[in-house]
Amino acid sequence: MTTTPASPAPHLLAPLRRPAFRRLWPGLVASRLGDHFTTIALLWFVLQLTGSGAALGVIVLCFALPGLVTGPPLGRLLDRYQPRLVMGLDNLARGLVIAAIPALAFAGILRLWQIAALALLAGALAPASQVGARIVVPQLVPDDELERANALAAVSMQLSYLVGPALAGLVVVAVGGPWALLIDAASFLVMAALVFTLPDVPRAAPVERRWDRGNELGFRPLFHVKEVRIVTLLSLVFFLAYGPLEPALPLYSRETLGAGAAGYGLLWSAFGAGMLAGLLLTTRLVGHGRPGVAFAAIAVLWGLLLAPLAVLTQLGPALLCFALAGAAWAPYSTVELSLLQRRIPAEIRGAVFGARATLTGGVVAFGPVLGGVLLDHLAAPAVIGLSALACVITGLGGLLSPTLRAVRHQHADDRAGAPPQNDRKAGRIAAPCGRVGHGAAIPRHGDR
Repeated sequence: MTTTPASPAPHLLAPLRRPAFRRLWPGLVASRLGDHFTTIALLWFVLQLTGSGAALGVIVLCFALPGLVTGPPLGRLLDRYQPRLVMGLDNLARGLVIAAIPALAFAGILRLWQIAALALLAGALAPASQVGARIVVPQLVPDDELERANALAAVSMQLSYLVGPALAGLVVVAVGGPWALLIDAASFLVMAALVFTLPDVPRAAPVERRWDRGNELGFRPLFHVKEVRIVTLLSLVFFLAYGPLEPALPLYSRETLGAGAAGYGLLWSAFGAGMLAGLLLTTRLVGHGRPGVAFAAIAVLWGLLLAPLAVLTQLGPALLCFALAGAAWAPYSTVELSLLQRRIPAEIRGAVFGARATLTGGVVAFGPVLGGVLLDHLAAPAVIGLSALACVITGLGGLLSPTLRAVRHQHADDRAGAPPQNDRKAGRIAAPCGRVGHGAAIPRHGDR
């Protein structure tokens, strides 16, 4: 029997050859850049308006908390209706919400409670596009390009973090906070215009599953599908283990490195640069026949590269270690997201990703709180060391899991005997009725 040689892995930029994904990607870049304008401009504007640090905390919470509640129902909405319509309407609505803040300011009637109410509304709508991007990306590219497409989506986030805050700060200084907020409102309109042009997502006939009966919010299949359950649990523990690093890092920069705020900023810049470079590793990880092993190994490597910060006392070596840790972290979300997109049946992806966003969002919020408690009793280097150790243990636990080690690149619908959704010969996406498509901080509310 002859063996067919494996086809070469697609280039990292291969998804940009698909017209539909090529329309989505600039929308993600513009939208995420716009988020930083809201982050910088709105918080600075609130500080000028009130002079209160507590008011800043209230606004951040108003953006972050509603999505923990609205994620599951919005996910169900995405399963029921075409994601491009839900995402487009979401971006139009949030554009109007953000634009209302400078409009009220120009009218001279803006008050803090109005900002808080508008922030609550924007935060409540945000999961529609966060989850929507996770649904549409697998439909816009062939399956063998899925990791590259998710990596490019992550690149758009990293580019926004490297460029957005500095650019937003310059705009705020030059023209003021209200005008900067209008730039974010415009970015929502750009995103809406682009997602409205995306092809419809194919809708297969519903598959009756005993474990999905009576489930409206996606939590039951999230923990019933074995691979999805273990990946989710591992991520929850990993994010919790990572969390104490965030409050410990500024203290580490000030008290251990003696570098103050400038050193703190440089540490995160080094992390961002390392993460952007590390996304190139995704190309090699895609060829790994056991993505579950790669997924857990990333957690181990992150912890090992973070651990030296517990003993380093000079800024230069700390920057190097943090940059390398960022490179190690970079492929994590791509490997994890691609694995989940293949394992979750297409007709319930919205509900499951919405439920998962609620769980991970809660853990991401609790991790830094845990770090703050630890810092009351331990020095910052010790807290960083404990965080690194916990991440290593989490990854090793994943490597010991037979279920995770056995995960292969296989689609849930393929296992069920359903026809593949991607027409690989044509390089296009099959759609209903013969339609053919043209072959997703402070506050981190804008993962649209």
